[in-house]
Amino acid sequence: MKPEYLRNLSQKQLEIVTADFGGSFLIHDILAGPGSGKTSVLTRRIAHLIDKGVPAYKIMALTFTNKASREMENRISKWIGKKSDGIWLGTFHAICGRILRREADHLPIDANFVIYDADDQLALIKRVIQENTYNSKDYPPRQVLARISNAKNDLLGPDDYPMQNYRDETIKKIYAAYQQYLVTSNAMDFDDMLLYSVNLFMTQPEILNKYIRRFNHILVDEFQDTNKAQYVIIKLLSPNNYDNHSIFVVGDEDQSIYSWRGADSYNMQRFLKDFPNANEKELLENYRSTQIILEVAMAVINKNTNRRKKKLVSMRGEGEPIIIYEAPDDIDEAAYVVDTISQLVKQEQASESDFAIMYRTNAQSRLLEEAFRRTNKSYRLVGAQRFYGRREVKDIIAFLRLIYNPKDEVSLNRVINLPSRGIGAVTLEKLQTCAQRAGLSSGEVLLSLNGDRGAALKKSWVLPRSDCVHSASCWWIGEKVHTSSP
Repeated sequence: MKPEYLRNLSQKQLEIVTADFGGSFLIHDILAGPGSGKTSVLTRRIAHLIDKGVPAYKIMALTFTNKASREMENRISKWIGKKSDGIWLGTFHAICGRILRREADHLPIDANFVIYDADDQLALIKRVIQENTYNSKDYPPRQVLARISNAKNDLLGPDDYPMQNYRDETIKKIYAAYQQYLVTSNAMDFDDMLLYSVNLFMTQPEILNKYIRRFNHILVDEFQDTNKAQYVIIKLLSPNNYDNHSIFVVGDEDQSIYSWRGADSYNMQRFLKDFPNANEKELLENYRSTQIILEVAMAVINKNTNRRKKKLVSMRGEGEPIIIYEAPDDIDEAAYVVDTISQLVKQEQASESDFAIMYRTNAQSRLLEEAFRRTNKSYRLVGAQRFYGRREVKDIIAFLRLIYNPKDEVSLNRVINLPSRGIGAVTLEKLQTCAQRAGLSSGEVLLSLNGDRGAALKKSWVLPRSDCVHSASCWWIGEKVHTSSP
């Protein structure tokens, strides 16, 4: 009987999962289409390697998300149990971080380094720009940070940063100061984890050889999304002159969507040049979409250049024709989507739960939500905040509600310190006390600070000095009504 990890596979998938891995250096480059099960094939191959006697600690598997690595780990454990203990399975950053902590003696920071997230990085860049008296309008922190990130992904340190003009020279200085702050803080950012790993392997050959000997099998998922640094790490760990080694990569260059953060789909073709003995396989059976959907998608994708064309075959049949509707504007587009759903539900051709609406940017959800609201139809927004539930939208609505109804305490408390005016909890508490004693809402008290209403309030009610409401802009102080509102 076949082990569970070999069940329910097509002949092509089974052939790839069980390919010979003994003897000389073996490379597999899997050119796979969307929905072809490439991650499943890679996961099952790991289980097969271990089940056939490869020690788990000899395997390194690299993924692109923590979620993917957890799912793969759970599946492998389910199939082969504790034999999978010891495998190095994780994202590029997680694996590199593990290596760097072990080899910290060769780094400018120690093993207890912290990793700065995006907010930490941005705060540090802002500090560097401010301390060096650069204009943040001329050098927007996010843009500068993106330039530094791209340089690191291209394996360029501050000294190597290319300069073509004065702006580049300034960014180079910011990069150098930023990097020095990281070292002083015993910290690194996510890009450093890759850059430090490459530098470590290239300057410390004995350490590189240690990990080459350690890992006989390296497997990489979503290979089309690797950047230069990640590709170099893979190549360094997989030299052609070692026996009993294999590298197994799966990817689809048509699914590369992260070029904006350094991903280079050309790595798929670069791999074939750097490893001329690669055993190239194709997974073109699609289990996700119908044939019509695949053909429409490929008609668009085939317009791209610098790619290997492929013919996808659906395992779900021909499918229904695709309907294209050209709307005159975005409002009509949203109305058409909701009206179509309503019509199909009314005709009992489908139920509301049968429909999913996909849009390209979060901003597009607003018109769709409004269209659903107009027809009193319920909906569920997946993976994003409802448009009217977003903080900035709720802030604007609160301002509008307060203009319409100054007695709205909830809206007032939400926006009274937007933008920041130095109004804290103590000030708000005193304002509310004032309002209660005057028999008014907090909003009415604030409106009364200017004009005749304030004088009338003064006559009817005087605060003891200890209860004065007071902020950076000053409202009531003792018995005096100040006319500057917050």
